[in-house]
Amino acid sequence: MSAAETATRELVEAGNLCAGYADRVVVKDATFRMRTGMLLVVLGPNGCGKTTLLKTCIGLLPALSGRIDLRASPVASMDARQRARIAAWVPQSAESAWSYRSRDIVAQGRYSIRGPFAPYDQDDEAAIDRAIDAMDIRAFVDRPISSLSGGEARRVLIARALAQDTPLLVLDEPAAHLDPGRQMELMELLVTLARSGKAVLLSAHDVNAARRFADRVLLVGSSGSSIFGAPQEVLTPDRLEDAYDTHFIHGSHVDYGSYVLPVSRRHRKDS
Repeated sequence: MSAAETATRELVEAGNLCAGYADRVVVKDATFRMRTGMLLVVLGPNGCGKTTLLKTCIGLLPALSGRIDLRASPVASMDARQRARIAAWVPQSAESAWSYRSRDIVAQGRYSIRGPFAPYDQDDEAAIDRAIDAMDIRAFVDRPISSLSGGEARRVLIARALAQDTPLLVLDEPAAHLDPGRQMELMELLVTLARSGKAVLLSAHDVNAARRFADRVLLVGSSGSSIFGAPQEVLTPDRLEDAYDTHFIHGSHVDYGSYVLPVSRRHRKDS
């Protein structure tokens, strides 16, 4: 593949990226890259900086140092609309102060294409309907988002990102508040989207889902250090125990494949 072809496929590239806030570094020297068709899961304990890292990757927070590019261009050089045409963001919870109808929330995904005041055309309406059906939210699409359960509201936010129709989806713990069936359904959808040509970047707490579905993982430790690679190479017993300070049972099931189960906090067992 030529250098030009590689550049067009490389959607996200981080080099020695440090993410955090003015008074402290949270994630240190993260280096990873994403191409079209890839599903990358960021794992790590609570407070390690997963959300901070995702926000930095798409320009919602400035990088403290290092490099973060979208489509071979520095994120810092892009305005909000340029970034929104490349990456769709799904936060952990609804960030609106108003109780909008769920369909109107989904329709916000078209703002980066159409603008907030231009009328929608047939292509916009079709994209909105496809997103509604993909997340199976038609039954409550006319209800205010404030009236929905946490899991239902999360599906509305993901539908908004799908309606945005960007090459990159970035989701902050998208399986939170979803029941096991919906979690499985969501991960299968994200894999399908990646296989169709999108890049999917998400944070998660489910090590087993990452092992089963991810093409690559980024494991962030409590110290802010990270390691990037294929799940079977990164999610080893020693690295998982170091990252989570927890002992795990490692096993395999004929139908499920490899899995891990937490047993105890390591410092308690070793004390």
